[in-house]
Amino acid sequence: MNKKHQILNAAAKLFATQGFDGTTTLQIATEADVTEPLIYYHFKGKDELFTSILQMAFEKYFARLENLPRNTSNQFERIANLIDLHFAIVDEMPNETFLVMNTCPVKLNDPDHVCRTNIDRQKEWLTDYLTQCLTEGMHRSEFLEISVAPTVELLLGILSGLTRRRALKLDSNPQVRTETINFCRRALQG
Repeated sequence: MNKKHQILNAAAKLFATQGFDGTTTLQIATEADVTEPLIYYHFKGKDELFTSILQMAFEKYFARLENLPRNTSNQFERIANLIDLHFAIVDEMPNETFLVMNTCPVKLNDPDHVCRTNIDRQKEWLTDYLTQCLTEGMHRSEFLEISVAPTVELLLGILSGLTRRRALKLDSNPQVRTETINFCRRALQG
C-alpha cells in the first residue's frame, strides 16, 4: 500500500471513531506511520483529506456496481446480487461507509459537494438497474405484475435504510441480509 493510501485509511479510521473535529493531522500521521508534512504533500489539509475519503469510498462503490454480473439465470438473481453488494460494502469498508452515511445527509443541499454529486449518480444508476431488472422480470414472467416506478423507490428505500443502519452500527444481525433477500423474493415472485 502506498503512503497516500496509508494516510487515507488511517484518517478514515480516526474520523469514524473520533469525528472530524476530534482528529488532528498529527494523530493521522502517527496512525499512518508517516510524517505530518507528508499529509500536506498529498492534501491541502484535513478538509481535502476528508473529501478524498468520501470520493474514494464512492469510487470503490461504483466500481463494484459496474462489476455486478449482468448475465444471470434470472432477474431476481441480479436484485439479490445488488442487495448482497450493499451488505458487503459495509463489511469491507466500515469506516468509509460510516463517514458517508454520517456526513452526506447534511451535505445534500450543496449541489457541488462530493456527497450530492455521488448520491445523484447513485440514484440514477440504481434506478436504471432496478427498472431494467423489474421490467425484464415481468416480461419473462419471473415476477408478478407490479408498478415499476414505485417498486423501484421502495427497493431503493430498503437498500438505503439497511445500508445506513449497518454503516452507523445500529444493526448487526447476520440474518437481516438473508431475510431481506427472502422478503424481496416473496414480494416480487409471490
